[in-house]
This record gives sequence, structure tokens and C-alpha cells, in this order.
Amino acid sequence: MKIPTAIAKTLGAAALLAAAWIPAAAQRTTSPRLRPAVATADSRAEQRLDTLSLAADTAAARFYGYEKTLRATRETLFLRNNTGRDASEVRFTIVYLDAAGREIHRRRVARRAEIPAGKTVRLDIPSWDTQKTYYYRGGPRPRVTATPYTVSVIPDTLILLPARSVTHPSPED
Repeated sequence: MKIPTAIAKTLGAAALLAAAWIPAAAQRTTSPRLRPAVATADSRAEQRLDTLSLAADTAAARFYGYEKTLRATRETLFLRNNTGRDASEVRFTIVYLDAAGREIHRRRVARRAEIPAGKTVRLDIPSWDTQKTYYYRGGPRPRVTATPYTVSVIPDTLILLPARSVTHPSPED
């Protein structure tokens, strides 16, 4: 019996679809000889050096500029990395003060950002003023009634990336 061409094509397409739905056999992709690396005293010491406490080295990072207008949902400030290594995260405390110098609010911020050595980066963080009733005294004065405040930014920790090592080709290459 001869099958018409249209039916043969339909059966062929159905067979391809059915083959696609059949799950493939699981395949192990890792080597059975892999073992976890054992941390040595030298590697543990190197990992500790990647976290720089800024309380001990206040010149390592400096905060510049701060901005938040009355209706802003974000605060902006600038950070300069004065170390010789790139950083991946900064942790700092912001203290918010009213016109009389009394503390209104305090918060600790951890911000991941690429901070190249010797460069300044802009950090945008969500605003603490969710009711939008405060404005930064150093910024433009709003036309409506609002409470001015100032800030004190205290750097806490800078997470440094491992130092880049320059590799030279061996004479055997």
C-alpha cells in the first residue's frame, strides 16, 4: 500500500515532535576526581585583607557631595576610592541631623558598586524620607513648607577586590 505524500510528511513531522518530547538521559557533567580546595593559612590571610575597615584608615575612601530634594525618592552621594585596589562594595553610616544638630535618623547602608582604584563614583540610594517632608539644607529650598536637615556620612568598610597580579609568559612558551 502506497501512502500519499501529504500523509507521509505529516507522519514524519509528528515523529520529530514526539522525539523532541522524549526526555534525554541524564548525563554527569562533573569530573569524579574533583575535590574541594583546602584553605591554607596564606589564603585565609589574603581573604581577610580584602575587607578594609575605614575606621582605621579614614583616608582610604572619602565621601563628597550629597543631594536630596524635597520630593526625591533617592539620595545621591559621591565616593572616592583612595586605595590602590578596586573595590566591589562599600558600607557606611548616614546620620541625619535637624537644624539644631539633633539626630533625626541614622541608618547603615551597604552598597555594591564597581569602585576603581583612585576614581570617584556616584552612589544612588533609596531615600530615608518616605513621607517627603524633609529637604537637604545644601540643596535648593522648596517653595512649600518643609524641614531642612544636614547629614554626616561615616565610612565603615570597603570591600576590596583581590590585587591583580601581572603574569609573564614563561620562557618555555
